[in-house]
Amino acid sequence: MRERVTITIKEDVLKQVDRIVDGLTIRSRSQAIEFLLSKTLSDYRLKNALILAGGKDLIKGIPKKSKFILEINGKYLIEKVINNLEEFHTGKITVSMDSNKEQIIKKLNEKKISVDFLELDKASGTIEPINKMKNNFKDTFAVVHGDTLSSLNLNEMLEFHQSNKALATIALTTVNNPKDYGVAMLQGKKITEFIEKPKNEAGSYLISAGYYIFEPEIFKYISRDMKSIEKDLFPKLAEKGLLNGYPFQGIYLNVNTKKDFEKAKRIL
Repeated sequence: MRERVTITIKEDVLKQVDRIVDGLTIRSRSQAIEFLLSKTLSDYRLKNALILAGGKDLIKGIPKKSKFILEINGKYLIEKVINNLEEFHTGKITVSMDSNKEQIIKKLNEKKISVDFLELDKASGTIEPINKMKNNFKDTFAVVHGDTLSSLNLNEMLEFHQSNKALATIALTTVNNPKDYGVAMLQGKKITEFIEKPKNEAGSYLISAGYYIFEPEIFKYISRDMKSIEKDLFPKLAEKGLLNGYPFQGIYLNVNTKKDFEKAKRIL
């Protein structure tokens, strides 16, 4: 619940407030002020986040260039994901890469974007990068897909996660055609079933929005034979009643096709 307030602010301060309005996560002056106050007063902070930027990253119809460094209105796709994490005061951000690592490292270094790099030799799924960070992630951490654009308020998701004492929380959104995504069956706050790209009617329009929050105890549930968060880990957690869902409304776009790329340039 929000209340209307009237305040007086110096003109130069207001100009600085207006600079953080990006049209994506912060879309108005009032939202910018609320964000800055929350950033100062809230105890909900992520110390670590891992961005997944590996695997198949070429888009049909676009020259041979990793989708993570395609420019969308002056910023790389992955740069927008990094900015989103930075806006919510995330501590250390690590980008995991494999076959495309040289391209991504070069472009981010050229822009002097401050992140750590996790360099893998080859694509082997979404579990391996998380396992590689096991010794670094001793507190609550986030995992984010590097090809996902979202207006998700990460601090609000973190507050939801921690207030419910969750082991794992997935950001959820709705789409008209869920068959190309990870589909969640939600009862209250719990995801009772998670199906990655269902072949048949899934019975739900709620899908994974590519943002996950985990407690470090999550590593106890990752076995050696697991390769995919979505196909192997989430179904297991859902079965055990250990997977929470955080539905949100707002911008969500997974950039996998040329059509997605063109749409991103229009809406951002």
